[in-house]
Amino acid sequence: MKRRATVIYRQEGQILFVRKRRSKWNLPGGRIERDETPLQAALREMSEETGISLGELVYVTEYRENDVIHFLFEAQANAQKKPRPCNEIDRCRWIKPKDVAKRNVRSPIKTILKRCA
Repeated sequence: MKRRATVIYRQEGQILFVRKRRSKWNLPGGRIERDETPLQAALREMSEETGISLGELVYVTEYRENDVIHFLFEAQANAQKKPRPCNEIDRCRWIKPKDVAKRNVRSPIKTILKRCA
């Protein structure tokens, strides 16, 4: 079973999404490395994908999707920290939760956000 750390990063009623080139929108996050906790992975992935180093994240829940366990964390954005696409990420975008269904967002992410509304 794959283990993934996923971050719901909120600012003024919107959620930060990231996208690799020619991919669907996704929440920041990624695979949990060997000898890494889900929290460490979430902090690392957020920094690697958006350039934002967070001091803390709040654990929300875990969500199972087929052969993947998402460890979900949440944080409120600091207006002074602007996300920018880094590494494999091509774009960052703030999306209102009510608009997620209209966007090209990965299906499991839509389900996760409905459960964490």
